[in-house]
Amino acid sequence: MADPVKGRTAAGRRREERARATRDRIVAAATALFLDRGYTSTTVEAIASEAGVAAATVYQAFGTKSAVLARALDVAVAGDAEPVPLLEREWVAAARRHGSPRRRLAAVVEHTARIAARTAPLKAVMRDAAATESAIRELLARDDARRLTTQRGLLEVALGRPPTDEEAAVCFLLVHSGAFLLASEHLGWSEDGWRRWLLETLERRLLPAAGLV
Repeated sequence: MADPVKGRTAAGRRREERARATRDRIVAAATALFLDRGYTSTTVEAIASEAGVAAATVYQAFGTKSAVLARALDVAVAGDAEPVPLLEREWVAAARRHGSPRRRLAAVVEHTARIAARTAPLKAVMRDAAATESAIRELLARDDARRLTTQRGLLEVALGRPPTDEEAAVCFLLVHSGAFLLASEHLGWSEDGWRRWLLETLERRLLPAAGLV
């Protein structure tokens, strides 16, 4: 008799839940170590020890240390480990329901600024590691490409139409973790202050150009 389809039986679902919990524990342990020690100095063995699993379990779940980092970044971007794409999150749907472009843009800026601030420590670790690790340079490049695509989608929500390349570039250049670090570390701005500046700047740049004053 053929094996049951994975996840269709109660036992299969329990196995999947345990495996997911193990992956989440590994990612949480790795994130803490990356932020404390840096990427290069964090070994798979250290991640396994922190997560309370064998090193072989880490390799079985992710394959490579850089894959663990990639998952850690995904969790930092989303704010949780739920397998829901960013553009399908409830806050995006809620922003879309606002009738006013200003309110839609405010909702988008609020959440994207939070993402930038939340990911800033891990992105700093990644930029340090990228100096010597080609896999991390590639991961950063993929993340930038993903961010541009996602921000285009969010701007479409805010503006009610696809953004132009120039409009997308404005958001891409302003709303990211590096800009937040510059504002917070060099200018002493709070996260709330940076978010307010972003909203005011993007309103002036995007809404008049779209005829939405």
